[in-house]
Amino acid sequence: MRKFKTLTGIALAAGLSAGVSLPVLAHDGNGDDKLPVYLDRALSPSAEDTCTPGFLWQGAGNPNTTFQRKRNTEAGIELGLKAIFRQGPDIRSSYVDEDGLVHIEVPAGPQVTPVSNPNRAAWNFTYSIDVSLDPSNPTLDGYKGELWIDLDPSEKTDYLKLDLARIGSPVAACASEPDTNGFGWKSKNTLVIGDDEGTDRVTQNSQNLAFYASLIDTSKAKGIQPYTFGPGQFDVVLKIKRKFGGKNDETELHVVFDVVSGPVPSP
Repeated sequence: MRKFKTLTGIALAAGLSAGVSLPVLAHDGNGDDKLPVYLDRALSPSAEDTCTPGFLWQGAGNPNTTFQRKRNTEAGIELGLKAIFRQGPDIRSSYVDEDGLVHIEVPAGPQVTPVSNPNRAAWNFTYSIDVSLDPSNPTLDGYKGELWIDLDPSEKTDYLKLDLARIGSPVAACASEPDTNGFGWKSKNTLVIGDDEGTDRVTQNSQNLAFYASLIDTSKAKGIQPYTFGPGQFDVVLKIKRKFGGKNDETELHVVFDVVSGPVPSP
């Protein structure tokens, strides 16, 4: 069972409330890269939509703000994860547990604002992978990327493990919305996420647990009991590694989303 605690003293709470981002070390138990994770930061400008600076490629109006961010400067790689109210503002990080994992508290229940949607959870997680911090890096075709989505609402984890894949031709930047970049995520040969946006070196998307509700078992009874957006704990892990010729480039970001009843801290 995972044990939780905040960082000692009031520095974390004071820093977050004041908009100050503090670095912490994140550990995933699978060969941590020892790089710091920065709380509630903007991503590199190279991860922004060139047609709308200050915003992500992913979705109209999604600002480049409040990411849990890890940079591998030696390898020219940046990973980011954040929570948002679905179709709304960002949700800041909540605390860091004794294992160094960043937790974000998100609201239980279906989406209620800005419009009601009983078929969607109230929150999304948004991810970004950017391998362009070193201009000499290859395109994403030269990397092995992984996205792990936890399907167990308890403190345990049961990951759906997805692999980054070239799935088609990109749409020219600014030509339309979405600016799909030709990349998606597969589970073996099954396409699970097929609408990433970005460039040949940046891939981004935003996911809702409703997309995976039929895979999330909320009961010990035999058979899958579909998830209906109640309280739980869901981990998300991003991994990236160059296929050939990389050095110290394996980079991993692990964030825990705590689905809670009651009020969630204001953005």
